[in-house]
Amino acid sequence: MSFKWDFAYRYSLILSLAVVSNAAAQDVDWRLHNFDLAGSRFAETDQITPENAHRLTPRWLFQHGVIDGVSNQTTPVIVDGVMYVTDSRGSVYAVDAANGHLLWLYDVTDLLGGARREGYIFRHRGVTYADGIVYSAAGSFMFALDAKTGEPIEGFGVDGQASPILDVLRLRYPEVETAISMGYWFTSAPQIHDGVLYVGSTRSESMIPGGHVLAIDALTGQVLWHFNTIPQDENDQGWDIAGPTWVGGGRNGGGIWETPSIDPDLGLLYAAVGNPFGDSTKRAGSNLFTDSIVALSLETGQMEWYYQQVHHDVWDYDNGQQPILFDMEVDGKAIKALAQANKNSWLYILDRQTGEPVHPIIETPVPTTTDREGEIPFPTQPIPHKANGDRMEPVSPVFPTDIPADHAAGKRLLPQFTPLPVNTRDVIFSPGYGGGASYGPIAHSPDTGLLYVNAIDQPFNSGRGPKGYFSAYDPTTGELVWRQIFEGYGQAGAVVTKGGVVFVGTGSNTAGYFFAFDARTGEELWRYNTGAGIFASPAVYMVDGQEFVTVASGGGDRGRRGGDLILSFALPVQ
Repeated sequence: MSFKWDFAYRYSLILSLAVVSNAAAQDVDWRLHNFDLAGSRFAETDQITPENAHRLTPRWLFQHGVIDGVSNQTTPVIVDGVMYVTDSRGSVYAVDAANGHLLWLYDVTDLLGGARREGYIFRHRGVTYADGIVYSAAGSFMFALDAKTGEPIEGFGVDGQASPILDVLRLRYPEVETAISMGYWFTSAPQIHDGVLYVGSTRSESMIPGGHVLAIDALTGQVLWHFNTIPQDENDQGWDIAGPTWVGGGRNGGGIWETPSIDPDLGLLYAAVGNPFGDSTKRAGSNLFTDSIVALSLETGQMEWYYQQVHHDVWDYDNGQQPILFDMEVDGKAIKALAQANKNSWLYILDRQTGEPVHPIIETPVPTTTDREGEIPFPTQPIPHKANGDRMEPVSPVFPTDIPADHAAGKRLLPQFTPLPVNTRDVIFSPGYGGGASYGPIAHSPDTGLLYVNAIDQPFNSGRGPKGYFSAYDPTTGELVWRQIFEGYGQAGAVVTKGGVVFVGTGSNTAGYFFAFDARTGEELWRYNTGAGIFASPAVYMVDGQEFVTVASGGGDRGRRGGDLILSFALPVQ
């Protein structure tokens, strides 16, 4: 590990742009992947405001030196003045959150399983923290490290490394040697509550026989319960509901891309399940529980409710982001709400106690004509509407826009949810495979009452580059309040503060801009060119009375170029 230590140390560049702070010394942590169990991404910090955000400057930057992977997607976790970040493989770096100085490194490269098929992992979104332990779900393993030293925790798995996916797979497939050989690994940071880790496995496109929601003992690494998102037979929970929705023999996909949310008072965990995969003619039906939100008991993993956002998905409209939990009042009634935006570009707002829509979500007839032999398209799709009954504004366009005239010539522009033809060369549809709301989480401010959603406008076969759509919605009505549109991928999530500022980045080959907007009005307050695409969600913290906003930068077109930069910004100290 000495080589990587030296490399990372040499590239820990500290830009000391200020001297002594006049602020009262205090710390504000960011302990979980999306700040708290609800995934609120709301920081109780107010030094940075709409009036002074234009004065933000880089305070320090850190480069860890690993540039493989699709992009730099880590969200920093900050506890007691120490920041924990990861590279695309899941190695963990602890740095001083005030100045970027490297404190320790735990390198997982040689612990993931060897060759690409067996262990190569191409994205990682960060760690979680609890009780002096940092947890990283890397490859198909869970690692537990001492937060002060980086040393593996004895008693957790073997030498601090547990294999929870493999443990579950062997219950059904006793001969399997590695989880990655069946296409399973982790991309998300784990959630943790009351001594239990919760995490989902992916990847749908590897033809996995269902993703798994796993509950893992945080001290031992042993699996306490698991839930298969695509029940394979009567031995899997939910078979009586989901079994009949798969006709033809196919039962693949259902990976989980992001961290689950938890409501401790209700005793429920909420997980977003990804797309089905494989020959769609061999899976007639709605294909439960893919493209769904599932609510599970924290204690047992028993499913309490589900809501499917896309029936019989053939467009890769899966659920990539952590559901966000918040409370609001509608028509004088208190509602425990949940929101999530799908890659189909629609924002779903549900009652998290029951799974019922807060505002109408109408099963709407969609095109069903197809030239694909054996395909049975689903006749309706659930489209969210506002409280007044009008259709909600999607988070990004659902019909192709701004298509260059010469490129559009001779091509058909398809309405959303049109079954895809055998030959897709001469069609354009929106959102495309990479459009809509991706894994970047929503943020919610209890001060403005708004939800902040980042999304991508990139129609399939569009002949143009992507656009980012960053929007603020009022969840009590479903109304779009304001929107900013910028060049590049709106793929990463936002963070909003008590000071009334919301931060978000754009993934772009031209420039990876990091923006600050007025949380109430959407006015642009500040932007900074990080030099590469931003495909990571930012975090906000305070050290010694100074407020910082931090973000990872690195990635180009659709993230197919890696990066290794972590930046922290702050106001100049008076």
